[in-house]
Amino acid sequence: MTLRTTAVLAAALALALALPAAAQERPTLVIGSPNFQPLPIAIAAFQGDDPRLAAEVTEVVRADLTLSGLFEVLDPRGFLADPAEGLAAPSIRFARWGDVGAEGLAKARLRRDGEQLAADLHLYEVRAGREALARTHHAPTSDPRLLGHRLADEIVKHYTREPGAFATRIAAIRKSRGLWELVLQDVDGKNPRVLLSERTILLAPAWKPDGREILVTSYRSGRPELWSFRLGDRSFRRLAPIANAIGGVWSPDGTRIAFTASDAGNADVWLMNADGTSPRRLTREPALDLSPAWSPDGKRLAFVSDRAGTPQLYLMNADGSGVRRLTFQGNYNQTPAWSPRGDLIAFTARDERKVFDVFVIAAETGRITRITQDQGRTNEEPTWAPNGRLLAFKTDRNGTGQLVISDPRGDRQTVVANRAGDLGGPVWGPFSQ
Repeated sequence: MTLRTTAVLAAALALALALPAAAQERPTLVIGSPNFQPLPIAIAAFQGDDPRLAAEVTEVVRADLTLSGLFEVLDPRGFLADPAEGLAAPSIRFARWGDVGAEGLAKARLRRDGEQLAADLHLYEVRAGREALARTHHAPTSDPRLLGHRLADEIVKHYTREPGAFATRIAAIRKSRGLWELVLQDVDGKNPRVLLSERTILLAPAWKPDGREILVTSYRSGRPELWSFRLGDRSFRRLAPIANAIGGVWSPDGTRIAFTASDAGNADVWLMNADGTSPRRLTREPALDLSPAWSPDGKRLAFVSDRAGTPQLYLMNADGSGVRRLTFQGNYNQTPAWSPRGDLIAFTARDERKVFDVFVIAAETGRITRITQDQGRTNEEPTWAPNGRLLAFKTDRNGTGQLVISDPRGDRQTVVANRAGDLGGPVWGPFSQ
């Protein structure tokens, strides 16, 4: 939700590669070194009874690992190994894989398992010439891409010891042909589906932590109110009859909702129980206070206020106490999004050329890192992957509103969403989807 919307009523993470001291230890991607180099990994063409399906899943894994920024996914056109090489370590000629620069090697075999599609994943350390991981993952036969995302997440987890986020999804609002649509898509922009289509305005989606509901601001009644869409039964219900309420966000434990409500042109941050009861005002300044964002521990809120004359980011305790200003640079800062890791807050800032860009600020030190620059006129509304390792945000660099997936330093950015309508208000879903 931006200040422009309200008028009518977003420090760096560095990644490093630590090579093992002994051949028995696996390479591990860790945090901390500025000398990071992506891990060279070969994804051999997956095997299976259905070559087309196996090829599709292979390409999903390759694309996900490339998108992660953690890996140098080697071009299969340069592979030297026999394509018919087996999956068992004794049958693999590791020297052939080493010759093309691979340090990791992934192979898989796809098969039908009842009504599900299964993939037996094998991950090898090329230098050591041994199998490092064997896992089986499943997905519905109707969604082979999900199987690819799960395999990519398994590979990320093996090398980082943290969960990958490619099997999660991103919700957004798409405006197309006079309709406002709540859409759900894979992280790579593929497989979009419309959850809700309205002829009245929809804004600011937000996931419930359990992944079962998405909160939106709806103008169904002629004024902005908080409504909730349940993915299970596709029901859409008004959460609370609070007039001029926008931008609701669930607390990390799912028990409370912070939101903005406007009375006589003055917007304040409010809090209520998750069932819509006991609404109470947290801010009482004669200024615009809006866009609350929860810290991952649920103890604090970031929000936007123009109480000092221009829109800036502020922090406060979840009960409204302990307010302190966070940003002192720029004169138009908005849409804070707190990293699930707790250290960084992404936000949008407008510069003197009226161009919107994405920045990241350290919550404790105030150190700012610029993520986008000279990449279209609009880069805004950042949202974090649930592991805090990637950002998504809206861009107009290719014309209409699309999504970008970026590392938290802005070094690797990929436009992922298609051109079917103007996409905005992205929000990355939780692991529990």
